[in-house]
Amino acid sequence: MLKTIIKREILEYLKSAKFVSGLLITVILTTVSTAINVQDYTMRHQDYLDAKKELKSNGFEISMFREPQVLSTLVRGKDRDLGNFLKFSVMNIPSRLTGYQDVEQRKYPSFSGFPAVDFAFLVRVVLGLMVVFLAYNAVSEEKSNGTLKLVMANALPRDKLLLGKLVSGLAVVLSSLLISAILAFLILLFHRAVSLSGADGLRIAGMMAVSALYLSVFYALGLFISVKADRPATALMILLQTWIFLVIIYPNLSVTLAEHLCPLPSEEALQRQYSAVYQKYSDAMKRANEAFDKNPRQFVEIWSTIAAENRKIDQEFARRQTQQMKWAEFLSALSPAPLYDQVMNRLARTDVREYERFMEGVNRLWQKHVERSRLRYTDPEAYKKTVLPDFSYRSDSAVDSLAATWPQGLVLLLFSLILFVLAYTGFLRKDLR
Repeated sequence: MLKTIIKREILEYLKSAKFVSGLLITVILTTVSTAINVQDYTMRHQDYLDAKKELKSNGFEISMFREPQVLSTLVRGKDRDLGNFLKFSVMNIPSRLTGYQDVEQRKYPSFSGFPAVDFAFLVRVVLGLMVVFLAYNAVSEEKSNGTLKLVMANALPRDKLLLGKLVSGLAVVLSSLLISAILAFLILLFHRAVSLSGADGLRIAGMMAVSALYLSVFYALGLFISVKADRPATALMILLQTWIFLVIIYPNLSVTLAEHLCPLPSEEALQRQYSAVYQKYSDAMKRANEAFDKNPRQFVEIWSTIAAENRKIDQEFARRQTQQMKWAEFLSALSPAPLYDQVMNRLARTDVREYERFMEGVNRLWQKHVERSRLRYTDPEAYKKTVLPDFSYRSDSAVDSLAATWPQGLVLLLFSLILFVLAYTGFLRKDLR
């Protein structure tokens, strides 16, 4: 009996214009957006390779480049917005990267903003809306037409009917997700400029799993509202308003609340702190500059000290900025959309954490550069023999990323189960007259 219900519901979905149009729109947008993002990644990666060949250390300044993430083709996150290039010296270590290429970014860029049109956006918005339009009348339309009463008159258990609607709806929704994912994956697989590793395959599998959980939440929500509402129009209006609140309004509200709970110092306040550092060492700087020919080591010492002091100011700002971001993540945890974004960005390594690890690696290399520069004036022979180590930083492995994101996936699963239980209990008590 359950198989008959599932088969009937799936056929009804497949024949509906809303499913066909939704799938068609999703396929077209997936093809276009993935192709555009692959082209963007190709250009950025080639710029990265060219820049590494052309710009080398001249002994005083060292150029650093951040390689674009290959999975930014699916989840752009903040990979592009946070820049890719910096130069540091003994006298200065920038706190932020500049842009693509030589396009100056704001010193402290915002971590919020409009998302890019990528695969994650298509799942969160386009397929999310498709779920809304498929689920809103799952029960309410049959109740409004009177067919639900006739169906239940045949001694059909209510639990099997609702379970059949859930399974069939999820089968249709997840098949749409699978088609889109396969299409995007094939574009990446056969593009000559994109090279995917086995770890990237594991990350993509994790993305598909969390995408399925995200869509399941909204289908269970739609089923619950369809059970509670007696008219399809009422169910659609409530579901759309709920979707808009959860996907658009609440995440932005959480960011605003986080900004008030953990405010950041203004640009003017930061400049005053930098000025205080320079003022503190102004006399020593003057003496070091005047005595450079006789005592160049003093010049290195004072300027590296100033750079380290300024770095502490930048690190404190970064700490407060990270705290603000964590508050925003905590406050937005009641909505499935921010949870989904957090997981996708972490799996694609296009989140702010990956960027911060890169900057920590830059700071370690700067410290080695300062130590080597001191040898130039204390032990010239050791200086000639000393070579800066290759730049490296600890990036998340695929296992690390999956281990870090399973709590968000568990929350999405709990959301789905709770909403289905609510729909189930509501349907058992529903008056079918």
